[in-house]
Amino acid sequence: MRIRYTAYPWVRSRAEKEVQRVILDHGNLRRFRKGDLVIEAGNFYPNIAIVISGMLSKSFGIEGNSKNQAMSILLPGAILGASFFMSRRCSNLAVEAIRDSAIIEVNHQFLEARMCANPSFLRLMMNHFMLDMESDLEGLATLIARTHEECLRLLFKIIIVREKVLPEDGWYQLPINFSHNELSKIIYTTPLTVNRFLLAWKKQGLYFRKGTQRFVHHQLLENISDWKHETDFTTCEAVETSCF
Repeated sequence: MRIRYTAYPWVRSRAEKEVQRVILDHGNLRRFRKGDLVIEAGNFYPNIAIVISGMLSKSFGIEGNSKNQAMSILLPGAILGASFFMSRRCSNLAVEAIRDSAIIEVNHQFLEARMCANPSFLRLMMNHFMLDMESDLEGLATLIARTHEECLRLLFKIIIVREKVLPEDGWYQLPINFSHNELSKIIYTTPLTVNRFLLAWKKQGLYFRKGTQRFVHHQLLENISDWKHETDFTTCEAVETSCF
């Protein structure tokens, strides 16, 4: 029930606990207000960071298109800056705080030294970098291969599984209150299309909203992906190696 990889499309997995610990213990805190640019398109980012609160988007725009932005999201526990670290190149993607957010950064030199000195840590970092690349590839493949309605169902399931939400009487409360605009950007459609899907699910008894909270029935999430609540893409055993 997946397109190509095990990584979640659009939504970054949490870094392994040892990776988080190293960055949190040795990094520097930066805070951003909603709307602040963390990385401007075309600039180079010299750090690896972990998101500790809020939500960031990694996005690109297409001039003259009503679907004017497509974005993946970085939630607490996600890593930022892998492509810059691996390629040493700038990127045309922008990273923006779409909620008030905070990150912890370490520079490339510190992380390289740590990886060279500890092969098992190097393997953990390489595994997570690969997951982030897979997430981007999976996101693009999913947008091509699935309908927008399927993409929205899949996005809801990703958030529920990532945050380990348990159902009550068959209903899941979505742990993140996305706006229609945010949802439309992630699955690359329009807010009106998102609203149409939600109204249809409501009529089918599969979705309702109570105040600011959204609830989806477990039937909406079936046969869309085989991810389970215990799915954790960071717990694969690290293979120690002395060199590459």
